Amino acid sequence: MVKIPDQNKFLEALNNAVDIFTDNSKNLYNNIIAISHNDADGISSLEIIQNLLHKIRLSYDYFIYNRSVSWANYLSGILSKTQSQKKAFIFTDIGSNLAELIPIISKRKEHFYILDHHEVEDGIDFDDLPENLFFVNPTIYGYDGLDHIAGATLAFMFAKKIQPSIMKQGWLTVIGIAGDSLKSMDKLQSFNKEVYQEIIDEDLIEDNEGLILFGSMHDSVKNGLKNSILPFVTGFGGENDNKVKNFLNSIEINPNKRVIDLDLAEIQKILNQTKLNTGHYALLPQKQGLLKFAFEHALLLNILSFKNISAALSMIQQRSITRYAKNIYSEYIVNLTRNMRSISSEIPHFETKKAIFINAGDGKIPPSNWSDTASFSTVNELFDPNKMLFLGGLEKKTQMIKLSIRCSRKYLENNNNFGVNKIISRIKESLGGSGGGHKLAGGIRLSIPSYNLLKQKIDNII
Repeated sequence: MVKIPDQNKFLEALNNAVDIFTDNSKNLYNNIIAISHNDADGISSLEIIQNLLHKIRLSYDYFIYNRSVSWANYLSGILSKTQSQKKAFIFTDIGSNLAELIPIISKRKEHFYILDHHEVEDGIDFDDLPENLFFVNPTIYGYDGLDHIAGATLAFMFAKKIQPSIMKQGWLTVIGIAGDSLKSMDKLQSFNKEVYQEIIDEDLIEDNEGLILFGSMHDSVKNGLKNSILPFVTGFGGENDNKVKNFLNSIEINPNKRVIDLDLAEIQKILNQTKLNTGHYALLPQKQGLLKFAFEHALLLNILSFKNISAALSMIQQRSITRYAKNIYSEYIVNLTRNMRSISSEIPHFETKKAIFINAGDGKIPPSNWSDTASFSTVNELFDPNKMLFLGGLEKKTQMIKLSIRCSRKYLENNNNFGVNKIISRIKESLGGSGGGHKLAGGIRLSIPSYNLLKQKIDNII
């Protein structure tokens, strides 16, 4: 992998894919199949591509892939027996499993465009890709797939080069960035930062500065302190109302005042008593309530993607939140903060020299919360950031152990950028299983015997 980002080579690959798609969309293609990931970044990427295809008057279908089966199994129901170059495929935010995809694509006539920001597994010869595969991934040119460019950012850059009027849908990119970066907007880097500023300049979003309580920026300061997931406010997160209200009353702040309505003096009072910080957050002016806040909007999409993908796909197009979605969001955010409180102080850990295992099964934490509980526990450094976190349990449907695996940015710095995706590859080589991810986050499904062996061998595997 290249360590110093090579912007020229990345843009050359992007422009090449754009040119080929532009030429063929005018003369050859009559139908596009778009496939994306089931999270906020994936849904935002898909919406951007759908808007592009609508604007250039190409018919299209779409599918959502959740990584629960292999690409071969998934695509067997999508790829027709009759091959035609008049149909093309665009993968967004999901298509860097090239070891699986190349054997499939090389046997097809259709063109495949893969726009992805996840790291590619080792051993891929990028000079020997199938002629019908147009692969654009900034990580192979030295960019970080989380810090530098979200999936939606890449999809937006691709689409805008083909159809400049796609700029009006730039707000979709901000949802993807907010959902993937897990940072306040003033900490964005590289293409994420450039595209974000471009969208601000076009007055498509509003950039505000204030107290950062992501997950509850739309709510009262009482609920903000209690239900913030980024940062998780130790001492208040997941606690009861009275504890938070007593604190706010003691510093003469109305507990029911909205987070975004706090004045500078009130913010300073809170900063003096906590380890919180101020930062920038994005607002979507065309939306209302919770959906107006980019981070909270993205979080809602992530939640709905696992519960009701149709509702998630519908929600990104809506102006205001439905009662159904609002109730799901409220339940989720309350449970997540309680989970983080429990996981840091109540649930037993199995700890080795290099890893921490937490069995969140048996009703301790709902499986739908495993991934985000692991992510936000790691981002908030609730555990030793120099160890890799394995959180999960028995998945009743498959009778497999499902693990959400996370590491901190500090872990990467101290381990030569050797992250979760590499560990998952080693686990699969040694113990089998299926899964993938990027440097900071990923997941794997293992048999119960393999999981038991993993706990014994993990330090050697790492």
